[in-house]
Amino acid sequence: MLFSLNVKRDRFTAMDIHELNRTKLPIVTIDKALEKYKPKVLFKEKLDKANEVLKTVGLPKK
Repeated sequence: MLFSLNVKRDRFTAMDIHELNRTKLPIVTIDKALEKYKPKVLFKEKLDKANEVLKTVGLPKK
């Protein structure tokens, strides 16, 4: 059985996979402090290389 930890009001509770499937709460929350990086382009060289590969190869077909 797989388990995950749910942090809620400074308490950790173990949830099995069936409980995770039934819950409506997100499993992962994103820290609001990361919003300061939203307008910035991080790793410009890697982004340019990835865009070039996508132009030549394209996206995978389903």
